[in-house]
Amino acid sequence: MKLFKILLPFLVLILISYSIFSLNYSFKPEITPVSQKNDFYTKLDSAINQIQLDISQITFRDYQNQIEFYIMEDNNTSKVLLSTKKDPYWQIASLQEVLKKSKIEGRKPYLIDLSIDNPYATFKNN
Repeated sequence: MKLFKILLPFLVLILISYSIFSLNYSFKPEITPVSQKNDFYTKLDSAINQIQLDISQITFRDYQNQIEFYIMEDNNTSKVLLSTKKDPYWQIASLQEVLKKSKIEGRKPYLIDLSIDNPYATFKNN
């Protein structure tokens, strides 16, 4: 009984400190990528929906500041790379321009990289 009276204050102290620690831990702010903070994904989704582009296999690479996806047009699959540091509306407008020119010229794009400072497109050999 004497041991219980000695240990009781220590147990109460441990319970109080545990509850304070758990409350502080649960209210920590959420860490989100920079591109998500500036609504990049929302703008990108809006831009893709505006031009009615059908995309598949989207991959987000926040560690490389890139987004990769595939588009299917006229039985041709093209890989597209976008940058999360650039305006998505401008990138999708550039993508639309590349697709329009390639369709006029009768060429099939294989890779369209808009994620770098000097964007480029490679085409399949017919």
